[in-house]
Formats: sequence, C-alpha cells, structure tokens
Amino acid sequence: MKKKILSMVVASLSVTNMFASDITGIIQGIDNAKKTISINGSAIQVLPYTKIEQDSCGIGWDMPKQFADLKVGDLVEVDLMYAGNNALAAEDIEIKCTNGRAY
Repeated sequence: MKKKILSMVVASLSVTNMFASDITGIIQGIDNAKKTISINGSAIQVLPYTKIEQDSCGIGWDMPKQFADLKVGDLVEVDLMYAGNNALAAEDIEIKCTNGRAY
C-alpha cells in the first residue's frame, strides 16, 4: 500500500512539473531561425506571444523587450510551459540584472 501511494505521489509531481515550471540560467545559445534559446542544455521555444522584459534593477519599471534583444550570456528567468512532444516553451522571460555578479 505504501509503495502504491508513493508511486502515485511521484507520478503526480512529474506531471505537474511537466506542464509548468521555471528555470533561471545563462543563455548559452540562440537559434534565430527556430526562435529558440538554450539554457542549462535545454532548448526553449520563444513564441510570438512570449512576454520578454528587462529587469529594472531597482530603478523603475521593467522594460519590454523582443526576441532580438536576447543575447548569449544574458542571465534570464524563464516561466516555462509544456508545448507537446517533450518540448518546452517560454511563457515569460525576464532578463535579470547582472550588476554585482561574482563572475
């Protein structure tokens, strides 16, 4: 009985994480043709309605940005959604401040 309950809990956590999550990391690559970015070894689809913002760094409001504004090396926080066929898509992308980074 305990094994069955444990497997049900693990399965539900896997399904929940598969549909929505977030990831923070450095953009390692950008594919302009496919409109994808690579973070932590994962390709993430950027859709036409993906909201992209530059963090205000504490001096005002976040500024809206576009796919063309993303650069390799940017530190970003991405709200993910499941796009089917084991693909990930970005619902929101926030370009984080890099002032004061250790490296």
